[in-house]
Amino acid sequence: MLADPGWRLAVEYPAIVKPVRQGSSFGLSLVPDAAGLDAALALAFEHDDRVLVEERIVGTEVTCGVIGNEAPEALPLVEIVAKGPVFDYHAKYDPAASEEICPARVAPALQAAAQDAALRAHRALGCRGLSRVDLILREEKPVVLEVNTMPGMTANSLLPKAARVAGLPFPELLDRLVRWALEAR
Repeated sequence: MLADPGWRLAVEYPAIVKPVRQGSSFGLSLVPDAAGLDAALALAFEHDDRVLVEERIVGTEVTCGVIGNEAPEALPLVEIVAKGPVFDYHAKYDPAASEEICPARVAPALQAAAQDAALRAHRALGCRGLSRVDLILREEKPVVLEVNTMPGMTANSLLPKAARVAGLPFPELLDRLVRWALEAR
């Protein structure tokens, strides 16, 4: 058993358990109740020596790419519709396991609120060039889940998809990223 009897882990179920520094949702588990916590912790610790246990927030899952340095801009939201219980590694890389809809099917005011939250998170962490902020839209409010400072950058990755919808083709996005990387702080 991983849980040390000398401390108590206060967890609201269902919960999400994931490695802190791992991409592509490696080691992520949806934990419906206390019986699954040890196995989820063991899996997450296989991928990192730091693990995050968080409340599972239910709502519309979206991601927002942010690009730029001094005047970063939020790209259109991408709505993520996982066909399973969570948007895990399998759902991200099996085209039949999820849908990625851009622009997201959300009201303009909610899109603006989510983009504002993404910009604030990007700035608060001192990000430069690019980031991708994952959010859940719950009760008409955005909840920031995490900030990805090294998001996928294939032509089919989420941030380039949003850039394309914003009128920024992949080659031009890459050119801008290189220019921003060369800018002095």
